[in-house]
Amino acid sequence: MPRRTMRSVAFAAGLIGLWVFPATARGPQASFMALAQEITPPKGFAAMCGAQPELCTNAGSIHAGAGIDDGILENLHVLDRINRRTNRVVRQEADTRTYGRADLWMPAGAHAKPVGDCEDIAIEKRQQLIKAGFPADRLFLGVVHARRLGLHVVLVARTSSGDLVLDSRADAIRSWRDVPYTWIGAQSGQEPLRWFGIDNLS
Repeated sequence: MPRRTMRSVAFAAGLIGLWVFPATARGPQASFMALAQEITPPKGFAAMCGAQPELCTNAGSIHAGAGIDDGILENLHVLDRINRRTNRVVRQEADTRTYGRADLWMPAGAHAKPVGDCEDIAIEKRQQLIKAGFPADRLFLGVVHARRLGLHVVLVARTSSGDLVLDSRADAIRSWRDVPYTWIGAQSGQEPLRWFGIDNLS
């Protein structure tokens, strides 16, 4: 087997080991978030959508609405690559330092030198994944609470095996159940302007 093929197989096997097996052990329902009651969207998100509505639609991909079962390993590779690259390239900095005001949501790549905080990085990853062909309606933002950090925003990708978290604080992609946070709410992938609580937390 050629070395490149061997490396690809090894990488895919590693992703399976990190993600598919734990999800299977918990059962299929635990692999996906179940949205509960509708909640008020974050103020910074609402302001961003008013100023840049193109960032708050799931119509940004010709693949929107398409399933990804046939290419799950390839898509996991894309998720991993974009998550790691964005974490590496973007200089993490608070909005108060970058813009002189708090809670301004904007893609981290909107600057000559990419900079941003957690929500800016999550939005940037979403934009990059859509450009890479990942279905826009399978990507949504989530708000969590982290001990010693407070509120934190991550990107969630809905794959055929479950919901995976792309986090500015970690290069490894993990199941939404495996992140060390308390979930507050999540954006709807189908209706991006709407946010909901999470039903199946226990």
